[in-house]
Amino acid sequence: MPPRLTPLEIQKREFAPKWKGIDPVEVESFLAMVAEEMEELARRNADMETRIRHLQEENAEHRDRERILKETLVTAQRASEDLRAAAQKQAELTVQEAQDAGERLTHNAMQRAAEIEKAIHELKIQRTNFRLQLQKMIELFQQVLDFDR
Repeated sequence: MPPRLTPLEIQKREFAPKWKGIDPVEVESFLAMVAEEMEELARRNADMETRIRHLQEENAEHRDRERILKETLVTAQRASEDLRAAAQKQAELTVQEAQDAGERLTHNAMQRAAEIEKAIHELKIQRTNFRLQLQKMIELFQQVLDFDR
């Protein structure tokens, strides 16, 4: 907001003389001093306004940077959470696959063991049958030998 009086207006101001009036030299000197002070204040005010604009621009830049940093942080946090969730899911999947493979191996091994036990049992039966047949043949040969005597 510009001042209502300018230093130039103060310097150029003239007063009408009156009887028993004030000293014109003193008035002019005072007005010059006031004008000079107003010039200094106007200069300071302009400097301050320039500084305020500069600081406001700087503040806006800092706010933009802060906003960008916050957005970047949120994005990084989301990416981190997504990576962690994906790693957790992958780990669970790997564990499940390992458990499934272990169960299949165990099932296959138990099935193979059952097949081997069955084969052993069948071989024992065959051995027993073979022994019985062999024993019958031996008895038969013995009878033949005994009969020839």
